[in-house]
Amino acid sequence: MKQLQLFLAASIIVLGFSSCEKENLTVPEDESALSLQETQAEEATADIDILVDEAIDLNASQLKSASLAGAFYLTDCPIITINKNASPQVITIDFGTSCTGKDGKVRSGKIIISSASFTTFPSVRDKSFENYTVDGKKIEGTITKTISKDQENNIRTAIISENITITFPDGEGSAKRVANLTRQYQRNTLLNRNDNQIVSWGTVEFTRISGVKVTKTITAADPLVFKMECHHLVSGTVSVTTSNNRSWTIDYGDGECDNIATLTIDDKTKEIKIR
Repeated sequence: MKQLQLFLAASIIVLGFSSCEKENLTVPEDESALSLQETQAEEATADIDILVDEAIDLNASQLKSASLAGAFYLTDCPIITINKNASPQVITIDFGTSCTGKDGKVRSGKIIISSASFTTFPSVRDKSFENYTVDGKKIEGTITKTISKDQENNIRTAIISENITITFPDGEGSAKRVANLTRQYQRNTLLNRNDNQIVSWGTVEFTRISGVKVTKTITAADPLVFKMECHHLVSGTVSVTTSNNRSWTIDYGDGECDNIATLTIDDKTKEIKIR
């Protein structure tokens, strides 16, 4: 945030010398701040996916203490309810006013999931939110996930459609995220949940309140990989273009569990910390 403030301050000084001639000139968004916010949004939606899967698995097992022992997100504080009599069925995860997960993130509000069936595949799940926040970021809107299952290889594949708005804390504004993604949920070694991961590719449009639109492209050949073990994107490359004709790439590394990504603009590189 300090870096963004310094960038804006410097830009305002430069613009001041030509304000008479360019009164309508807007200060451009900072690439690193945009990359950081969109990365946080990407991780927040991956978090929601895994958290919802844990809640569904917990409800299916009906063995709360045993399931929580192996959970990566859920603690005792969220209240999980299911209405099987509704059509479609509805699961609500209620975090109350403050609930700290095993990942250390603080959540509040509700995630509401509806589906004709939570136990058969293929299936369609719709997620919506009621005053839902995670570490101060408020998420509103809808996410639809159409899931198929490869039982032999322990892989679920989903077509994801997102239309959400994220309001960032500390006066950092809000952004609308519209995404069309393919996600694979790779469970790998069944008895070792640490190696579970989400692999994603597709396109994302991330529009800031200023009107600047960021279009993000991830290929199936170099997809984003989110590891449950560390709750971070750990590999994959993103190509970014903006509505004001700028472009750059973000490289999330070689699979190591850290919070570092590398931003490259032309021949210049810079490390950014995701959290």
